[in-house]
Amino acid sequence: MQLKFKLLTIGLLLHGPLLLSEIEEEIVVLEKKILNLSGWSENVSISSINSSELNKLEAQHPKQIFRRMPGVWISRGSGQEHLTAMRSPVLTGPGACGSFLILEDGIPIRPSGFCNVNGLFETAFEISGGIETITGPASARYGANAMHGVINVISKPITNNNNISTNIGPNGYKNFKTSLGNQSDWSLSTFAASNNGFREQSGYDQQKLKMRFDFQLQSWKASLNMTLTNLNQETAGYITGLNSYKDSNLNRKNLNPEAFRDANSQRLSLSLKRDEENGISILSPYIRKNDMQFLQHFLPGTPVEENSHSSFGLLFKRLIKFENYALTTGLQIEMAEAELTETQANTLTTSSAFNNATRPQGKHYDYEVDSEVYALFIGLEDLYISDDLLLYSDLRAESIKYDYNNKMNSGNTREDGTTCGFGGCYYNRPDDRSDTYNELSARAGIATDYDVVNYFFQTSLGFRPPQINEAYRLQKKQNVSDLDSEKLTMIEIGTTFNLENLNGSLSVYKSKKRNSIFRDSENFVIDNGKTNHKGVELTLDINISERSNLISNFTYGDHKYDFNSDTSMQEKIRIGNEIDTAPKLMANLILNTSVTDNLSFAFELERMDSYFTDAANLHEYEGHTLFHFRSDLSYSERLKLYLRVDNLTDKDYAERADFNAYGGDRYFPGLPRETYVGFEYSL
Repeated sequence: MQLKFKLLTIGLLLHGPLLLSEIEEEIVVLEKKILNLSGWSENVSISSINSSELNKLEAQHPKQIFRRMPGVWISRGSGQEHLTAMRSPVLTGPGACGSFLILEDGIPIRPSGFCNVNGLFETAFEISGGIETITGPASARYGANAMHGVINVISKPITNNNNISTNIGPNGYKNFKTSLGNQSDWSLSTFAASNNGFREQSGYDQQKLKMRFDFQLQSWKASLNMTLTNLNQETAGYITGLNSYKDSNLNRKNLNPEAFRDANSQRLSLSLKRDEENGISILSPYIRKNDMQFLQHFLPGTPVEENSHSSFGLLFKRLIKFENYALTTGLQIEMAEAELTETQANTLTTSSAFNNATRPQGKHYDYEVDSEVYALFIGLEDLYISDDLLLYSDLRAESIKYDYNNKMNSGNTREDGTTCGFGGCYYNRPDDRSDTYNELSARAGIATDYDVVNYFFQTSLGFRPPQINEAYRLQKKQNVSDLDSEKLTMIEIGTTFNLENLNGSLSVYKSKKRNSIFRDSENFVIDNGKTNHKGVELTLDINISERSNLISNFTYGDHKYDFNSDTSMQEKIRIGNEIDTAPKLMANLILNTSVTDNLSFAFELERMDSYFTDAANLHEYEGHTLFHFRSDLSYSERLKLYLRVDNLTDKDYAERADFNAYGGDRYFPGLPRETYVGFEYSL
């Protein structure tokens, strides 16, 4: 209660100038200033891809979209599964996904502490109006989990451009999309896809729906948005053996044919917008729900995990333009109920004596966690300290509370309370408890305001709280995990330029992360890890001629450990070692050419540098270079035709490579050459 009172007091102090200051001029305030990431500040590391480009790309997996954005790597797994890197290595583990925040129209798709490592399949990116990313800490505006970066999926605006489209490809792939609506107050977009998978028993079916209704509610412009997603997937795990991804007898195999994942999500939000005399206010209540069930084929005994959550929240933002600066203030309140169970259906008999004894048949975990989030934030923009130099800053105070309720016997016993051999069962359940994380996050910077070339410098602090799977899903002898939030501090300098035939941006950053959470050699979840990160991100858009342009992005990253430890996977982390699954260089080049007004081609190069596959830096993946081709033809005013060929040279490569002390070299094999054709018809 004392903390809430302090936050309320801060909020009143922050809003005070808005109530007392004299308004000296009227301005037009764009809604995107507080609705889109690109409106946060013009000179931060933001990338975007619009609806037209998404339609042409017709991505089956988010990896195909985000390879075009600097500083981002969405590592493709089986089906719709993936892992994420944003100015970071690919992060793994039960809470690693908490380092990245996924938004839909500026609202998080999940509550704090309950991230989904495959979170992008809960978005409707296939039928969205655009996608934006921020690389680097953005907690000062967006809060918990926006530590390494933010992804925002933007809904389509309401138009009268009704159309249907379909796309077909190898392995039985097919999709069907619709976009319906009028020009004023409603729209409906749907997506359905089916794929048998290029590996054995690795197919999936998924369906997505988005609805939007616009209406007037007294003085507020209202927009009601609904998103529904469903995924039913057969899952293929790693293939094992050095360079096995190059073996045509192995790279289509599925060593885990019993694996599956079923997931669905539902989200409803109401955006209320009101023009003020000198700004805009936006009030957004929202509710969310999801359920997921999957076989943990990567664990001995292959237990099934079932998790779900329901939540509601309120996000308020106000932007006011004064004579010499702009001020954004706001608050967020969120309540969530999450639950998780893990159950092993059969007695384990095929593993080691230790595993057979300590991983019992029956229920391993069954718990609930209620969470509360209270946050206040303020942002200062466009404060000119000279004619062409301006100052900006953001500050956010946030309180996150977990109430954990264990619904089983505490400790590392079997479900019935009996003791396992070898000193106890592998799975350990802590007693009921509550944990609170009170955090401040901040950003401050300066930027120039010239016509052609601009520069910026900023420093930022981001954080992520421990995720509930890290805090309460303990193992072996660990009874309590008193974890602190991970913190990332970054400095960044960069430039943006808009020349006659050349547009682009360059960012150079350096950051340090502390309290990094991992499992040590005793399988304890601890938070004393430290890592260092530095890198360069470059984007270029070159107009070669009236009909041709070259778009490119280059990402250089150097990610290293800054502590010594042995991990639960028998890896030896040493200061100065490169973090595994962190390529030094990633690059993407796209040559777009319009042959006629109705026919265009795109040639794309995708480069992934080599990287270490273990923390000791003893094993390595060689990297790969892929080529892709795309063409679209406007056959008539109503009919568009599409052709896409991925991996033109049929290169053998790995989507992700890893080394495991128990299984050796292992890979998710890359897809062979694939050709897709499709059409879009305007109704």
